[in-house]
Amino acid sequence: MSKTPSTAALLHVALQDLHAGKLLLRDRLPALAQAVTDAELVRLIEADVSRAGDQAERLGAVAADLAGPKNIWMGGILDDAERDARSHQPGPVLDIALIGAIRKAKAAEIVSNDTAIALARNGGQEAILGAVNANREEEIAVDRALRDRLDALTA
Repeated sequence: MSKTPSTAALLHVALQDLHAGKLLLRDRLPALAQAVTDAELVRLIEADVSRAGDQAERLGAVAADLAGPKNIWMGGILDDAERDARSHQPGPVLDIALIGAIRKAKAAEIVSNDTAIALARNGGQEAILGAVNANREEEIAVDRALRDRLDALTA
């Protein structure tokens, strides 16, 4: 395995990682939505599935060759969420646990987007900067909506 030699190469690795994470969300969130009983939370998750696919396409439109290694942090977060779906009683307890799990994914995405944004800005990659920043802003909005749903379910 070769070592990443430059910030431009690191940006490409970051984009591959973000893209792989989006594909995992798109593919694995639907099963989690099936375990949820709160209709508004189901709606939020289903919208995030669609958004993840759109965001993966957005990244693919500004960067070539995004096929890369598995995204191990997103895979781990989703593995934990699936474990929650199997080990918690369906209903409010599970819904609250899944909000926490999905918010962990959002937090990881936001931080990873921050890194890619800094690298794109440093390298003058305006198209990449715009795409990644748009994804980041959407993730912040989703996290806020999930936090609001958590507050509603625990009030």
